[in-house]
Amino acid sequence: MSEFINNTENRINDLTAFVNGLINKEKGSELIKQYADAIDHVQPFDVVAMVDRLMKQNLNIEEVKSAVNKALNMLYKGLVSAEIPDYSAIPFLGSMVRENNELNHRLMEMRPLIKAFNQKNMDVEARQDILNEISDRVFELQQFEVHYVKKENILFPYIEKFLKEYGCLPLMWAYHDDIRRFAKEIIEIIDNENTDLKRLNRLLGDLFFVMYAIRFREEYILFPVIFSLIPDTVWDEMMKQSMEEGFAFIEKPDLVTIAAERKTKNNETQQVATITDPNAVLDMGTGLLKLEQAVMMLNHLPVDMTFVDENDEVRYFSTPGHRIFPRSKAIIGRLVENCHPPSSVHIVKELLDAFKAGTKTKESFWIQMGTKFILIQYFAVHDVNGNYKGTLEVSQDISEIKMLEGEKRLMD
Repeated sequence: MSEFINNTENRINDLTAFVNGLINKEKGSELIKQYADAIDHVQPFDVVAMVDRLMKQNLNIEEVKSAVNKALNMLYKGLVSAEIPDYSAIPFLGSMVRENNELNHRLMEMRPLIKAFNQKNMDVEARQDILNEISDRVFELQQFEVHYVKKENILFPYIEKFLKEYGCLPLMWAYHDDIRRFAKEIIEIIDNENTDLKRLNRLLGDLFFVMYAIRFREEYILFPVIFSLIPDTVWDEMMKQSMEEGFAFIEKPDLVTIAAERKTKNNETQQVATITDPNAVLDMGTGLLKLEQAVMMLNHLPVDMTFVDENDEVRYFSTPGHRIFPRSKAIIGRLVENCHPPSSVHIVKELLDAFKAGTKTKESFWIQMGTKFILIQYFAVHDVNGNYKGTLEVSQDISEIKMLEGEKRLMD
């Protein structure tokens, strides 16, 4: 990590002051002149550390996003001139970069369509045909969601373990949510008979900008910093989890490992007291179950379950046939607040605080996800002495339950 952090403290301080100046509406030209040296000699780690400091200031996230966007325009030349690693050496990162390349091809193919529908005096039917094709292309772009899900649920948890300056992650997650929102609204606008072309152009511009920006920030800022920071064994684990999650616009690659064996800091394998024998018998209080039976029982319940311990760390999640919300093994041990987008973190904190204080013992939320109606419930977990031991999250698609009427007493 030394190649990133040696002699950077002054640059990080200056870049942080530079962006704070932008947030405070100071004159941009004067800020650029004042912090020219830091801007000209910027390194990827400088940006990661600078954003981490900004996020710790508890600023309005929209203000931070706007200021960071402006700042990176100034930092672009310095960042692209820095040498970036050979990402193909790490299969996980290599697959992420290939996904980015395929995304770029699809965005480039859409540009002529956007130009075409903006031609003046175009036949209404011809314009609608182009708009329908744009809608189809944006719908296809939504398949890139798996790329962002892998970052949020596989990559980010491991970065948090190896990089203390990880404040850029919730900011990047906020950009992911922007992309999701832009794509959804673009499709809705085109489906409307009276398409708002001005609004559509603005949203398409926003979608392109953020998708390109995220790609740049991955390949020229985040990935260079973590390339040598994360051990090979962990990269291997991330790739294994990616095989389960899937890939965006590229074929599933062969699973290639880059580490010969797992080693700890002391060159010894860590041992954790665990029960792995499927025939081991668990005393459940009201009955005895084999470990295998208990696991199967939990995974056959028609709900998603996640358990967070008293330290707000994720300890378990069930794996039913079709999960509503994605989970990966990377989140085990992760602070639960880091498992949510920035827009909902405050709700999570408030709820956990209420559970710990004893002012609440449960809370329910319900949302519409396409055709599914999802009930999300949280339960405070206490031991026999009333001590708070964690929170259980239970999510269920209750669409069919809502439609039940009358009685059913016989099997079909």
